[in-house]
Amino acid sequence: MKTALQFFLLLFCAITINAQSSVNLQINHLLSGSQFENEVNTTNDLGNDFMIDRLQYYLSGFSIVHDGGQITEVEDLYVLVSLLESTDATIIELGEYEIEALESVKFYFGVDNQANHADPSLWPSGHALAPSFPSMHWGWAAGYRFIAIEGKSGPSINQELQFHCVGDQFYKELAFDVSLSGENSYTVALDADYSNILSGIDVSSGNIVHGAGNPMPVLSNNIRDKVFTLSSVTSTADSELVNSFEVFPNPVTNGHLNVKVDVTSVNNIVRVQDALGRVIYSEGLKSSTQIEIANPGIYFLSITDSNGSTLATRKVVVQ
Repeated sequence: MKTALQFFLLLFCAITINAQSSVNLQINHLLSGSQFENEVNTTNDLGNDFMIDRLQYYLSGFSIVHDGGQITEVEDLYVLVSLLESTDATIIELGEYEIEALESVKFYFGVDNQANHADPSLWPSGHALAPSFPSMHWGWAAGYRFIAIEGKSGPSINQELQFHCVGDQFYKELAFDVSLSGENSYTVALDADYSNILSGIDVSSGNIVHGAGNPMPVLSNNIRDKVFTLSSVTSTADSELVNSFEVFPNPVTNGHLNVKVDVTSVNNIVRVQDALGRVIYSEGLKSSTQIEIANPGIYFLSITDSNGSTLATRKVVVQ
């Protein structure tokens, strides 16, 4: 009797220890409410027309707030958000934690002081802070370009537009409060609408600024205050679609992932991205779909609507 009791006690402890929940951050890239596309004209709040053909920026200093205000930092995570090759949603894996309730996700625009002035060649190839093309590193003294915006502006949208924001003073925190509990996977979805990125900045005749001069203070404040908003689809339990969304087996052991959805629309798309954000599968959503994923690793399967907004996301492990 004593042996059986000890066995069940150990089993309970093992289950409790392993009861971890994954936390992901998802950034939906928008332009005036629709999915972001390069070289599409838009207008800022001053009535200035502009278009963007290069948009890259850094995020770092991630942390989560959970279970009554406990703060857990995500160690050594740097993300270069780049819309050069793909404008699909960026999914950032924040890790797995023993949490009951997720209350907030926080991160910083830019790169922290220590990493900002370190030797970029010391980072391994493929790391967000490693040398890249086009370059995001300004120099050892100044550090990284926190954001690089390039395009055109002016009445005929033919004037050069370039903003490369450089300087430790632009490292700014963003925080988003949520109320999620009782799940084994949490995805906090943010809408990033880049039509607001040049709010209050006169680009009526083009503008080229590299460094920390005006209008960089306004630009960095726009990123902190006006670009990112909490998406209405953040909660994994607030839509009929999510509740009817099944992905199995997970982990995938035979290279075949099955997706079953009870609620479908002809305009919805199922998409699979790898850990680097590359789309490896994208097709119209059906009630039942089998997807072949040959390479082991971590993937993110999402369902999006016709506007590119993500309705549901699942993390998938392929063994």
